[in-house]
Amino acid sequence: MAESLDIEDMRATLARVSIYRRVCESVRAGSGHTLFNGIFFLGITYLNYNLMGNQFHPILLGTLIVGLGEVLVGLWKRIKPNPECVLLDAILQAMFVASIAIREYIWIQQGIRMKPSTLSIVIGLWVAWDAYNTLMYYLQLRRTFTERPTREHIDYVDDLTHEIETAQPSTDPTALDVPTKPALQIKMMGDIALILESSSRELFLCSRRELDLERDGDRVQLTILREEYPPCPIDEDSWRNYENWKSAG
Repeated sequence: MAESLDIEDMRATLARVSIYRRVCESVRAGSGHTLFNGIFFLGITYLNYNLMGNQFHPILLGTLIVGLGEVLVGLWKRIKPNPECVLLDAILQAMFVASIAIREYIWIQQGIRMKPSTLSIVIGLWVAWDAYNTLMYYLQLRRTFTERPTREHIDYVDDLTHEIETAQPSTDPTALDVPTKPALQIKMMGDIALILESSSRELFLCSRRELDLERDGDRVQLTILREEYPPCPIDEDSWRNYENWKSAG
């Protein structure tokens, strides 16, 4: 794929994948809340089951399904997060609110209660507000990126990241390690350089003319896209690889 993308196409691809990954990490961070909701909904179902004299009533089926659904969505968020998890979460929460309203209506019609339970109203309003916020969050996530990266692009970036992480300047003439802050691992490929931030694992790129190393004794000053990084030491293999790559252009 690298041959089929020019520098601007590659830059746009890396940006889309980076944004999408941040979106997915944000979704994963909310998995605990979803799992809590699922357990809470199942707890409400169990309490209502006890109130009905340990007899299962069809009205409990709704909260049971929603509770199990929330647990599954919470696991989905944690294992393979994506924005659709958040949308499904909002739908399940809305279904739980609807099940409370239907239950209270039926019980009033059957004469079990004269008016809706205050606790049910409070829980219903709380979950309804949570469902609204979840839906707004989903819409915000959708606005974060206008074009979702393809699976091919995601796999391509994953392969590049792995290749850069495992490259050693002593054995790979295209590798460059710069222990600045943040520490960077660089892969020099033709007229472009792929830069990986070791801590965040963010991957970006620049052209040959947009990356510059100035050596002063045993330390170097790195400049990428006109941004200067703190001076740092550099090993001889990395410096040799950089000089060969720079002079080749």
